[in-house]
Amino acid sequence: MRNLVAKVKCDTYDLDQVEAGIRKIFDQLGNIETVVAKGKKVLLKPNLVSPLPPEKAATTHPVVLEALVKILQDMGIKEIWIGDAGVHGTPKIFSVCGINAIAEKYGCKVCDFDRYEIDEVFEDTNKYMKKLPLSKYVTEADVIINMPKVKIHHAEIYTGAIKNLYGTLVGKNKMQIHARTQTKDNFEEVLVDVLNVVKPQLHIMDGIIGMEGNGPANGKPVQTGMLLGSYNAVALDIVAIRQIGIDLKEVTYVEKAIRRGLGPKAEEVQEIGDDIPVVVYERPTVALKILGRVAQRLMPVFYYLFKPVPVFDPSNCTKCGICKEICPVEAITIKDLPAVDKKLCISCFCCQEACFSDAIERSDIKKSGKKCGRGGA
Repeated sequence: MRNLVAKVKCDTYDLDQVEAGIRKIFDQLGNIETVVAKGKKVLLKPNLVSPLPPEKAATTHPVVLEALVKILQDMGIKEIWIGDAGVHGTPKIFSVCGINAIAEKYGCKVCDFDRYEIDEVFEDTNKYMKKLPLSKYVTEADVIINMPKVKIHHAEIYTGAIKNLYGTLVGKNKMQIHARTQTKDNFEEVLVDVLNVVKPQLHIMDGIIGMEGNGPANGKPVQTGMLLGSYNAVALDIVAIRQIGIDLKEVTYVEKAIRRGLGPKAEEVQEIGDDIPVVVYERPTVALKILGRVAQRLMPVFYYLFKPVPVFDPSNCTKCGICKEICPVEAITIKDLPAVDKKLCISCFCCQEACFSDAIERSDIKKSGKKCGRGGA
């Protein structure tokens, strides 16, 4: 079952059509009643990166959540939780992103991961972090349904099922992990460690309208016309990556997950369902980015010359201070405009992800409108 990825064409956020699409995914995957059984506590984990309205395409659309909640209740599921944590304050995010309205309408439990106990979960097979500070909502749930949004990510190229699970870590622990890992390779091992521990039973991706360009929060909405479903995060990400025209080799954390046996190889994935055209997503240019990674691995002494740092746009910056607050190594100061200490900066770009004014860019990329690796039909 882990090799299967169900693909359903869906061009609209009409509730009836989205519900029909998810039901079709369940039919195609099969055995859904054994995976999501009556009497189980089911946690839905959407992507709620920032308090942005659904039309910005930065978060899992509330209609996709609502459709899944309706289906689960029809299946006899009584306890449905919806949970996440965000840097701008989770209550605000739940309100702006439509989660509170759904919870009230259907009697779901809203779970703020940052306002509950931490469960320090030990896993000896993890590579970088043997102990993970997970929200206890995650470990108390019987079934976890991961609900990512398909998007370009400024640092990881693509964000989907695996990356969305990083949000199961509690609060400032996420920032501290960025500070500890220092390098992109180490951080990607943490992403895979989280997948290895959390292991959701089901993944439903909102790919109706995705985000290209300066994602995961400040890019452009792009009509993609798909819902994807799988019992395996790696398999789903492989298909989503294909559908937005990216070469899998560029998304190195997915390749790490494959090497660690957490999902099938690309050639082993079985796509079922609708034939959906590839939509090639725009993204920033990456030439300097690649050069910097080589220097980081092979010539650390020279990495400082290439190390990317945040660049602040004075025309967009509102001086809200979230960039300074979120920086895990206190590399940002604010006077007239934010400024970054290049020696302290670890190039995690948490500041860019937290900024919803689109005021931060990487020094090693430009918004050139360059397309991803290959096209397709």
